[in-house]
Amino acid sequence: MSFKDEEQGIKDKNQEEEEEAVNTEEDSDPDEFEDEETTRNLVVPGEILTTDTKTFSPGRGTILTQDRSKIISLNIGLKQTKKNYINVIPLRGFYTPRPGDKVLALVTDKNPVKYRLDINAKEDAILKPKNTMKRGRDTRGMRGGPPDRNTSNTDMFKIGDILIAKILSANRLSSPELTTVGKYLGKKNNGIVISIDPPKIPRVIGREGSMIKNLKNLTKSTIFVTQNGRIWLKAEDIAHERLLVDAIRKIEREAHTVGLTDRMVDYIENEKKKRGLK
Repeated sequence: MSFKDEEQGIKDKNQEEEEEAVNTEEDSDPDEFEDEETTRNLVVPGEILTTDTKTFSPGRGTILTQDRSKIISLNIGLKQTKKNYINVIPLRGFYTPRPGDKVLALVTDKNPVKYRLDINAKEDAILKPKNTMKRGRDTRGMRGGPPDRNTSNTDMFKIGDILIAKILSANRLSSPELTTVGKYLGKKNNGIVISIDPPKIPRVIGREGSMIKNLKNLTKSTIFVTQNGRIWLKAEDIAHERLLVDAIRKIEREAHTVGLTDRMVDYIENEKKKRGLK
């Protein structure tokens, strides 16, 4: 897949800037493993997290017992205390769409009024043509008139296209709705896509983007991480792409461990020597 020729040059020029901006935004996710109040001890469903229910309240992945004397875990994961809430960040799980999330979506079907997309969640998402084009743009004075694009049909994207989109709305009563209108949103070209458990995405990013910066620099790659557990990546050659994929898989396996960023730097540097990469 490829952009139109005139768009490709802009994409290549701004790719690195795009990556940095998106990764900085992702790093602010409140459930990240790197939170300073996240313990490194695994908890299991039913495990008592605290009996101090006057000070603490149940957060994500936890519940208050019927007698209100204990907060217990609902998931296998890492205990996190954030403000006065106790959460359990799962080590595995489905992606749960939330408005504002950026996701990497695959167009799986379309009809004249909407696209259907796989976003790695329990339900497919939908994208309406009106949410693929900017509205209210002043086209007066444009040479040749305004662009020949009709926002009432689904001609812009094809089945099989990979899109970076944003969740507009998500609830239990209807399919999540997406938009591709916004900075850095739209069709993604070339490269490869891999998926990891969505709860482990923050570990690929790292505190203040430290992990992803190392991955990018050490493997000479461009990386685009989204909150639904999917990662788009492209390196200067296949050998570096393979190394990057191996590194991300290692991060996924060891997401619950301490000192992961430093270990990954050593791992990549050693692997580059073994594989004869510069």
